[in-house]
Parts: sequence; structure tokens; C-alpha cells
Amino acid sequence: MSGWPRYPPCASGTCTDVVCCAHGHKLRWPELLGKNGAAAKATIEKENPEVTAEILTPGRVGPPNFCCNRVFVIVDTHGNVTNLPTIG
Repeated sequence: MSGWPRYPPCASGTCTDVVCCAHGHKLRWPELLGKNGAAAKATIEKENPEVTAEILTPGRVGPPNFCCNRVFVIVDTHGNVTNLPTIG
């Protein structure tokens, strides 16, 4: 596959894990833990142009489905990343 369509809608094809989804691009961003959420979103979308990073603020829950073209950026009340951003 040459690439995923922009999210939404969710796209995964036959992939069920992040390695399959990555198509050789970056799939996890541990260096963004504790960083500003908006800056993290920009970094993720630059480093993997096949995904859309979606910021989830406190109290907001993303859908439980697995998507190869989405990364949730979960932030705290100060807007800093609290969970490891990963494709899915």
C-alpha cells in the first residue's frame, strides 16, 4: 500500500498492529512525553505524513477502534503530553 487516506475516516486495511501501519515511517514518539500537545501534534504529522494526530484533553475519550492513520495525543490540564503517542 502506498499510503493511508487522511483521518477521518479510520483506515487500517488488513493491519492489526502498529508496525504494519507504519509503512516505514515513525510509529511511536516517546520523546514527546511531557512536551506541549500542539507542538507534539505538529512533530508527529511532520515525521509521519500518513497520520493525523488528534489532541485529547482531560475528560475526552477517543474511539476504541484501531486506525493506522491516527495518533492520539493525550494531554493534561496544562496541555502537556501524558501518554506515549502511538499509531492506532
